[in-house]
Amino acid sequence: MNACWRSKDGKRDPSKKEAAVLALPAWEQACEAVLAKDCLALGARFCPVGKAAGEDRVRYELAPGAVVAVAGARSQAPQRAYVARADGTVEEISVTAAEDRIDPAGTARRAWRRRCSRVGLGERPFRFSAALGHGYEADTVYDWAGEEYVAACVRATARCVWLRAVTYEEAVSLGVA
Repeated sequence: MNACWRSKDGKRDPSKKEAAVLALPAWEQACEAVLAKDCLALGARFCPVGKAAGEDRVRYELAPGAVVAVAGARSQAPQRAYVARADGTVEEISVTAAEDRIDPAGTARRAWRRRCSRVGLGERPFRFSAALGHGYEADTVYDWAGEEYVAACVRATARCVWLRAVTYEEAVSLGVA
């Protein structure tokens, strides 16, 4: 896709490059990639530029550097992401990479969120049964499910502990994020 355009006199103009083209099945939608609640989401929908007769693929022209989120026709959540390169190619990237391209300043915060979600803890405390003499103490941070310093003990009794995920701000203040 690194073709040069021809000017009116028929000579090649190397300063202009052909736009990157993304071809998708007609049942999928290409949208601008945006962040909603710090997660990749679908923004404004791109308009297709063409569809070959008898073909079930739609083509979208993308500006260099554009990040595209792709979802099914009736889906509200992106399933894949693409980026248009300056050389006119389109490359599929991970959802994580797309989020980081949109908001590079929030990379560490999102990495911490993913780390906490891997262990199954959320913002609200969750009660776990524990063996008698478990050793958990309130207001202490523990390792959980193979991840270090992600579980904050909110309350502990003889048979139960209430744990929640450590917030990013708490992790920064503890020096673990």
